Amino acid sequence: MDKDMNNYNLKKCIESIEMGYWYDTLTLLDCVLTDDPVEPEYSANTVYSRLEEIVAFQNLYFKLKVSSVADLMQKNGYSNEDVELLMQRRIDEDKRHNQ
Repeated sequence: MDKDMNNYNLKKCIESIEMGYWYDTLTLLDCVLTDDPVEPEYSANTVYSRLEEIVAFQNLYFKLKVSSVADLMQKNGYSNEDVELLMQRRIDEDKRHNQ
C-alpha cells in the first residue's frame, strides 16, 4: 500500500478516535457538573484527567495553543462558573476519598 495513503488513513483513524474520546469526555463532564454534590455518581478527577489528555493531544497533534483545562473548557462554551464547579467537585472528591 502507498505510504502516503497509509499516513492519510492513520491520520483519519487517529482523528476519529480523538473525536469519540472528546465526545465521551464532554458527556462525562456534563454529568459531573450536574451530579449530586453530596453523593456523586461520576468522578470529577477522572474527567479532569481526560481533559488534561485532550489538551496535550490537541497541542501536540493539531499544534493548537490550549494552555489548560480551564482554557479548553472556555473555548468550548463552558463558563468560568463551570470551571470553578469542576475544581470544587475535584476537591470534594479528594476529601471523600481521604476520610
